[in-house]
Formats: sequence, structure tokens, C-alpha cells
Amino acid sequence: MSNATLKAYQLIRQAILDGDYPPGSQLREEHLASEIGVSRTPVRDALRRLLADGLVESERNHGTFVTDLTPAEVLEVFEIRAILEGYGARRAAELITDDEIRELERLADAMEALGGREELRQERWAKLNTEFHTALVRSSRSRRLERILRQMFQVPLVPLKQYRLHGLVNIDRSNRQHREIIEGMREHDAAWVSRTVEAHLLSARNLAGVLGDGTAKSLSSVCL
Repeated sequence: MSNATLKAYQLIRQAILDGDYPPGSQLREEHLASEIGVSRTPVRDALRRLLADGLVESERNHGTFVTDLTPAEVLEVFEIRAILEGYGARRAAELITDDEIRELERLADAMEALGGREELRQERWAKLNTEFHTALVRSSRSRRLERILRQMFQVPLVPLKQYRLHGLVNIDRSNRQHREIIEGMREHDAAWVSRTVEAHLLSARNLAGVLGDGTAKSLSSVCL
């Protein structure tokens, strides 16, 4: 990948994750090239990579658009993640090292220690939470699983950002569940930690109800 393509990819990706390009909005190559300061070719290549990441969608003869997930698709992502990360946690519990457990503890500490302005706290927590789950999957020693889940870690961030800011994600509960996962890893209890990770992710299933009709259904149980 050329430096120009990498630059375009990183800037467009971050703008999507930050909500600067809302779900469903069209990404025009000429406009992006002018905004980033590169030619259209690197932008086109960057959009292809973002398509592979699942962050954009391409419609023939219509252009490229930021992925707009339906409530059912958000729910599906978390259900698939629960199954796959549960499997990864089972592997990880048998293979994880002390250094990897300390890294999970460091991330858990950082999430619990966040303070300051609420919106900034929420954004920092979201990034640390993704790092936590990425580290957890990495400790499974399955590169194939890492590749599959990398896309899923990114896709829900856009719609979920707004719901975190409205208090629909229970961060404190999620942090407590992270501690339970770490304890299971420390005990190398594969079956228990697998079930804990699955339950942790499936607790986000109620978000589909929130997204579907705009009402706060079972908010106390929504987390990541």
C-alpha cells in the first residue's frame, strides 16, 4: 500500500468512526481527494480496503456509501461475536500468558479510571474496550479468528457511539464483566470463561429493541 493510499485510508476510516461521515452518506472520490490532498487513485484504493473492512458499501452505478446497519444487523453482529469470541476465550484460557493477563488488567484499569467530560470519557472507553477484546482474541493464538473478528469490531462502532452518549450502554457493568473474564483467564478455566464472554456480548442484544423503536427497553442490561 502506498503512503498516499495509507493516508487516505486512515483519514477516511477515522472520519467514519468519529461520525463525521454519518451512516448512509455517500463518499465521493473527487471530494475526498481534494479534502485529503491526494489524487483520486489512492482514495479509490482506500475505499476498496474500507469495503473489505465492512465500513462502506458499494452500489453499482450509484457510488460508495458509509455502511448503515439496521437494528437486526447490529444484533446479528453481537450474536456472531458471542459465538466466535466464546470459542476464542476457550482457546485463550489454555494458552494465555501472564504478560497477556497483565495487559488485560492494564486495559481494565484504564477503563475504570476514566474521568473528565462525559463525551470524551465515552469515546476513550470505546477505544479501550475494543483494545481489550482485540487482546483477548489475540491470546487465542488463532490468526484466522483475529481476521474474522477484526471487521466485526469495527462495524458496530458508528451506531453504538450515539447510544453510548445517551446512556444506553452500561459501562460500569461492562467493566465488572471484564474483571470476571480476567479472573477466568487467571484460573485457566476454559469452559467458565467461554460462557462468561458469550454472556458479556449477548447482554448487548437488548440494544436491538432500543434501535428498533427508539424507546429505552431494559437499559440497565445493555453493555458491551
